[in-house]
Amino acid sequence: MTAPTAPHPTAQTAAPHAAAPAAVPRFTAPAHSEQTTGRGTAVAVQRAGTGHLTEARLLFPLAPTPGAHQSRVEVMAEALRDALTEAAADLATVRVEARGDRAVVAVRTFADDFAATRARIRDCLDEGRPHETRRVREAAGRVAARLAAAETAPAFLARSGFLAAAYGPHPYGRAASATAAGAVDATATLLHSAPPARRRSVVVGPGPAGELLAQATALLPRTTTPAPTAGVPAPAPGPRRTLLHTATPQTLLRLGGLVPGRGHADYPALQLAALMLGGYYASRLTLVLREREGLAYAPRAVLDPLGAHALLTVEADVRHDGAARALTLITQETRRLADGGFSAQELRNAQNYAVGSMAMACSSRSGLASTYAAVLAGGLPASWPARYEDRLRALGAEDVARAAATHLAAPALTGVVVAPAPMPGLPPDTPGTT
Repeated sequence: MTAPTAPHPTAQTAAPHAAAPAAVPRFTAPAHSEQTTGRGTAVAVQRAGTGHLTEARLLFPLAPTPGAHQSRVEVMAEALRDALTEAAADLATVRVEARGDRAVVAVRTFADDFAATRARIRDCLDEGRPHETRRVREAAGRVAARLAAAETAPAFLARSGFLAAAYGPHPYGRAASATAAGAVDATATLLHSAPPARRRSVVVGPGPAGELLAQATALLPRTTTPAPTAGVPAPAPGPRRTLLHTATPQTLLRLGGLVPGRGHADYPALQLAALMLGGYYASRLTLVLREREGLAYAPRAVLDPLGAHALLTVEADVRHDGAARALTLITQETRRLADGGFSAQELRNAQNYAVGSMAMACSSRSGLASTYAAVLAGGLPASWPARYEDRLRALGAEDVARAAATHLAAPALTGVVVAPAPMPGLPPDTPGTT
């Protein structure tokens, strides 16, 4: 009979199923090169990887104009997309991503075809083909048709009402409409409303670096005299209100307001506060509104940099009978963040999520080009991503609580509620779309 084997001395002190420590996300910005000319600033990033593709972004800052600014932006983007797609033909795929403060031309092509693609795009812009009267009128008709199909939807009413509440009389507060879009007949002055020196081009490809920078510089179109723009009123947020839409299947909550943009010292702390509030699956709003109360399926909080500010949007589509309760809970969770009612682990989770998201966004050439374009659109230097992780990791609980108290909890968030009928606990109602 064999005697039992004694355990190894060190085995008695080790946990039988000790879990490996979770990996901490890291982000290191790639090296970039840049060159400033009278036509704007070019940025190039050499990025190896599978596929011999080159990604480019051409940024046009847009000055806000009185009246139907957002409608003009939509039509301008449609006409620009049409002209550049036609010009690039079989060499590249072209997209146009337009916002109230910028238009970004996104180009993807094989590296060997980029020089020819770049020349076609610049020639198209220099010759003014996106602004031909026929093209603009056709674009206006397509945009107007799309908006007409969407304008009766509860989500459209919620979005347009929220923008009006957050921005007041500022041009960003007036959502695009079918009527205004259909009346647009010229777009050149909008695309050239900002000085040429503020334009940016970004090229990300397999290299070599010097060639990429030369191509990025050559992508910038010729200089133009910026169109004069009339003054616009400053943003003036309004009170919360309820919009009535009898056909809405759920009550739509859209809360938020203007907060400092990317260039402000408080932005990193605000980013973490927004993440903890509703920026990912383990956030406060998900745990409270969805998991605990069963009121909403996918509540969220988003920070959206636009112009000099960022727009915080808290969204939740909730049961009609739980709308007032959801409003109360959102206020409570915002207040808890402002009071520092979160753990060190919750803060670390938000930091890890933010850093990991940036690392993932920049893991491809396409994501890297779009990230740099967004940073540059905010008036920040191309070096800004280099200290992204350091800025977030350096923040403590008191920093995040102070930012939440200053910008989220006081004053209270504005916004709109889209409901089928007046209900107790909701803001004062205004007739909407029935």
